[in-house]
Amino acid sequence: MDGSSQNYVRSTRLKDILEFIRIVRGADVDITQLDAGSFEGDLVQLKVRNVLASLTTSNRRLRMQGKARVLTIAFVVRVSGSPTWHGISVRPSDVLAVNPGETLDLVVPPGVAAYCISVIGNAEAMLRNLGGPVLAGKLSSTAHPIPCDSDAIQEMGDWLEGQFDGFGDDPDIENRLALELEHEFLRRLATCMRAGTSSSTSGSSIALGRIDVAQRVEQHLLDDLTLPRTVEELCQVAGTSRRTLEYAFKGYFGMSPKQFIKALRLNAARNDLLRGDYGSAQVVEIASGWGFTHMGQFSSDYHRMFGERPSETLRRSSIPA
Repeated sequence: MDGSSQNYVRSTRLKDILEFIRIVRGADVDITQLDAGSFEGDLVQLKVRNVLASLTTSNRRLRMQGKARVLTIAFVVRVSGSPTWHGISVRPSDVLAVNPGETLDLVVPPGVAAYCISVIGNAEAMLRNLGGPVLAGKLSSTAHPIPCDSDAIQEMGDWLEGQFDGFGDDPDIENRLALELEHEFLRRLATCMRAGTSSSTSGSSIALGRIDVAQRVEQHLLDDLTLPRTVEELCQVAGTSRRTLEYAFKGYFGMSPKQFIKALRLNAARNDLLRGDYGSAQVVEIASGWGFTHMGQFSSDYHRMFGERPSETLRRSSIPA
């Protein structure tokens, strides 16, 4: 979020994850598609002074990871599966928060709808004052989902839905109304965050151990994603059994280690193709650079994952915006 004086409502139909990344303002984030199929999503944004509220939905399982630039608070209003925050399952009564400079790590299944509210400058100071010690305590432990109150979250979601719908086709919001809305946003958000139990870092040692396994193995993979990896090697890295490794990845990413490796490489190749210049030779170069040695299999896997051929992605990247 840029903190400009412009106030607006915007609705965007997303056809590619890179569009999503370009629009996201509150974080430097990478988004990885984890399941197969062409991507579609919707993003509606309501900007009033120093508050930006977004409603996002998509039809794919996505991994979002990065660093927050501003205080950002999110909660799920429609669930088709179990999102995870830093590997921990998110409940309907949980709020997700990240302070400026902190890491966000979210996996959302297809069909999830989530509100995300980013605040900067005077708005952040006002929110913290309205929330008092309870909010301060909850924001001090953001690596875990923050327990709140499901009724308060539902009420906040219903109010936000009314605000998004209330402006109809008029994209501009005049300053007086924007000031009133900013204050109401902050008041309601503070009330929602204060509700429910205080922040907790509870979790079974087994669950926390599996989260650690998934995180350590992922970092090992990312050290050089082009190298071939065996499950046996990953078990040695994690110091655990194959069964535990499988459980850890299923809980964190919703997929097996082999599926996760393939998804990472296919997404990396896609990002390069979307930034490339059209040419059949470049498809081979990019695929080979990410460890794909059989071009026919790569093309088949790519088409299954993203709903288009690698050459179609590369050709689309060469069309002027």
